[in-house]
Amino acid sequence: MNKDEITAHVLLARNGDTAAFCKLYELYYKDMYRYAYYMLGGGDDVEDVISETVLDAFTGIKKLKHPAKFKAWIFQILTTKCKRQIATYIKNREHINDDPDFDNLKTEDHPYALSVDVRNAFSTLNEMEKTVVSLMVFGGYTSREVARILKSREGTIRSLKSRAFNKMSEYLKEEPA
Repeated sequence: MNKDEITAHVLLARNGDTAAFCKLYELYYKDMYRYAYYMLGGGDDVEDVISETVLDAFTGIKKLKHPAKFKAWIFQILTTKCKRQIATYIKNREHINDDPDFDNLKTEDHPYALSVDVRNAFSTLNEMEKTVVSLMVFGGYTSREVARILKSREGTIRSLKSRAFNKMSEYLKEEPA
């Protein structure tokens, strides 16, 4: 679906067309799932966070001022939901790392997504680094777009990305093959 078709679906969804909203959901579901999976470390909460995000997006789409920015908008909602869930994990000191549905994430776009070593390297990142890497790798955003979403400076986002990738690279160098 090209940008004009996406914008048309957003406009239809804003006017109450549930089928158009469903098409948007189908278009972004896998990216949202990968993003939430990595942010939350897997577990049943991934689907819950996505469901809450979709519900909020569905009920709030009439307030979306710029239909062309639907993807950034829904990922911003998802990021907020993930951060709240992470805060709950920290508060409750429990975190589920196993998810039997992880195999469904494999795509040609992200061939290393299933690598246990990459998942472990990702887990060494702090929350902001995970957010930046997830938005750029799974969401497909540029550093400028991530800066807008996170209300930060583009240079800061590039630095965080570089630091995160270096951290992951060092971790992977240390791991035995």
